[in-house]
Amino acid sequence: MNEEKRYYYGTLGSKFGEIVFVWRFADNKVVRIFLPMQRDLFRSSEYRSWGMSGINNRAALELIRKMESLLNGNPVEVSLDIVDWTRTAAFQRLVLRTEGKIPRGMVSTYGRIALKVNRPHAARAVGRALATNPFPLIIPCHRAVRSDRSLAGYAGGVKMKKRLLELEGIEFDQKDRVVTTRFW
Repeated sequence: MNEEKRYYYGTLGSKFGEIVFVWRFADNKVVRIFLPMQRDLFRSSEYRSWGMSGINNRAALELIRKMESLLNGNPVEVSLDIVDWTRTAAFQRLVLRTEGKIPRGMVSTYGRIALKVNRPHAARAVGRALATNPFPLIIPCHRAVRSDRSLAGYAGGVKMKKRLLELEGIEFDQKDRVVTTRFW
């Protein structure tokens, strides 16, 4: 297949800015999602350099509609079978799949996730795996917080992370720390 046809992308305008979804043509898998603060990263990415065209695939359009609904505060279900795991290392895959199990309206800490993946001293490695999550929104990495309940970095920015959590019913104190007893 011609290199120019290997990937295609579509965009979703949101109150946070433009979100870009990149799909692989051959097997119809999501290979990357770029959040608004990653605009420059997308522009310089290999996907962009291959001259992609806009999405016109039904499954891709359905995913974009679901993500729009999620950004409007509605619960959505997305199968992890839609993502391409080939560019993730084994540990990151384990962390992302575990993070994907955190129910809407709940949060976890990097340390708790490390315990769930049987790596009790790997909280920082969990944080790094989530920080480089190629599938934000599908894998809800915004649901991971620091042990002191404060918000750590997020590819879409801390402001977006906080808003996504608020849309799920999570409340914050005056110092922007999560106020909940609903820890996973």
